[in-house]
Amino acid sequence: MARHLDSATRARRLLALLPHLHKGDSIPLAELAHAVGCSVEEVAADLTTLTMCGIPPFTPFEMVDLDIDGDVVSVYMDPPGLERPLKLTGAEARALNAALEVAGYASDSPLREKLRTVSSGAVSPEDLEHTVRAGAAPGGAAETYAKLASAIEEREMLRVAYYTGSTGRISERILHPWALVQRMGIWYLVAWCETAGQERVFRLDRMRAIEHTGVFFEPPAEVATAVTPDAGTLQTARIRFRDGALLPDARHWPGVTLQTAPDGVSVADVPFQSLGWIARRVVAYLGLAEVDSPSEVREAVRDLASSLLRQIK
Repeated sequence: MARHLDSATRARRLLALLPHLHKGDSIPLAELAHAVGCSVEEVAADLTTLTMCGIPPFTPFEMVDLDIDGDVVSVYMDPPGLERPLKLTGAEARALNAALEVAGYASDSPLREKLRTVSSGAVSPEDLEHTVRAGAAPGGAAETYAKLASAIEEREMLRVAYYTGSTGRISERILHPWALVQRMGIWYLVAWCETAGQERVFRLDRMRAIEHTGVFFEPPAEVATAVTPDAGTLQTARIRFRDGALLPDARHWPGVTLQTAPDGVSVADVPFQSLGWIARRVVAYLGLAEVDSPSEVREAVRDLASSLLRQIK
C-alpha cells in the first residue's frame, strides 16, 4: 500500500511557500516546486489550499489571494501576517501553553527558546518560559505521541507493550492506530487491537514500548472518539468563580455542571482524572477561581501558583 504524506510535512511545505509569494509576481509552478522540493502537481495543490487560508476576520483582504493559470501562478497581494514579527498577548501565551501541554511536549522542548523570541511586552520572556515549564508534559510523552501520530498518518500497524491498570500486567499487542484523543488531561489512542479482536482505547502514559511493523492497514471510514471516562467513576472538584470570570463549558471542562450558590456566586462541579490538569485550569484564572474541595486539588493549585510566583520574582 502506498505511504501517505503526513500532515506535519505538508504543513511545513505550505509555510515554506509563503515567503516566495509577493504581490504582483507571476511565478512558474516549476520554480516553486523546486524551491520547496515537490512536484509541480503537488505545489499546485498546495497553492490551492493556501487560497483558503488567512487571518481573522478572514475577509478577502486577510486571505492568500492568488490565481493559477496553466503553469504560472499570479499573486495579487502579499500573504497576510508576514509583514511583521509575531507577538503574543498574555491570553495567547496561555493558550499556546495549553496546546503544548496537550500535545505532549516535554519540559526541555526546544520550543521554549522559540517562544521566548516571539513573546510580546504583554508577557515577559521570563514569565512565558516559566508558564511553559509549569504546563509542560512529562518527558517521553511527546515521543510517544509523535510515533503514534506518524503511524496514524501512514496507516502502519504497531507492536505495543501496554500496561493494564486493572491487572498490573504488561502485554504485547498489535494495533491498527486510528485516532488520538485528549480528555481531561489524558491522551488516548483509539485503535483496532488484533490481540483482542476488537476496537479498544489505550492510554498513552501506559505504553511502555512501541515498535514499527512495516505492515499497513486500511482504516474504517469513521472512527468513534468518545473516550471520555464515566464521570461517575471520577473525583469531582467544586470550584467557585468570581464576578467577571469566564465560566467553564463542557467542551473545555468535560462533564462540568454549573449552579448558583446562595451568595450569588457561580459554582462548578468538575470531574477530573489528573491533579495537574485541574490545577492548571484553575491557576489560569489568575485569582478569579477558587477551589472549595477536595483538599488535594486546593493544595495542587496552591503549589502550582506558589511555584510560578517564586520563579517570576
